[in-house]
Amino acid sequence: MRPNELIALVTFVAVGSGSPGPNNTLLLASGVTFGFRRTIRHVVGTSLGLALLVGIAAAGAGVVVTAAPGVKVMLKVVASVYLVYLAARLARGAALDPAAVQRPFGVARATAFQFVNPKAWVFALALVSAFAPTSGSAVDAGIAVLAVSIVVGATAALWAVGGTTLSHALEDDRARRAAGLALGALLMASVAFLWV
Repeated sequence: MRPNELIALVTFVAVGSGSPGPNNTLLLASGVTFGFRRTIRHVVGTSLGLALLVGIAAAGAGVVVTAAPGVKVMLKVVASVYLVYLAARLARGAALDPAAVQRPFGVARATAFQFVNPKAWVFALALVSAFAPTSGSAVDAGIAVLAVSIVVGATAALWAVGGTTLSHALEDDRARRAAGLALGALLMASVAFLWV
């Protein structure tokens, strides 16, 4: 992979993974609720999950998802149901209350979440279509997946740190409820965009 291709890939990944969406909303909420140290496993799982999704899309699963309307609709329904559930928890404030949530996402749950995250699928499919190595080189593919993992990890960590920083401003119940409603609304907006 040439340096200019790597720079373009890293820029694409930084913008795609750093913009608001389901992952970053949940990472922010976890940072608020549990602090950065306890959210690190969520950060790692998000990074691994997106890298895995990109690898699967590059291996050809993306063609099946985009070519078979039934698979696409099924993924949208599953993703919508799960995201509405998470949005409701955020809106009720339960996800921002340490007494109501026992532990943050672990590596396995954050990794698995990528498979029902519509933004992650769009991201993986767009990345593969734009940056798939034309040479078919395993080294180029490995570099691309490693770059995705590192950059996603960095942006995920920034969202978790942002939540940790906000946690002091959200110590009282009223502020926590307002933040929960805002985060729930953001997550619900991502569901609406899924069906547009």
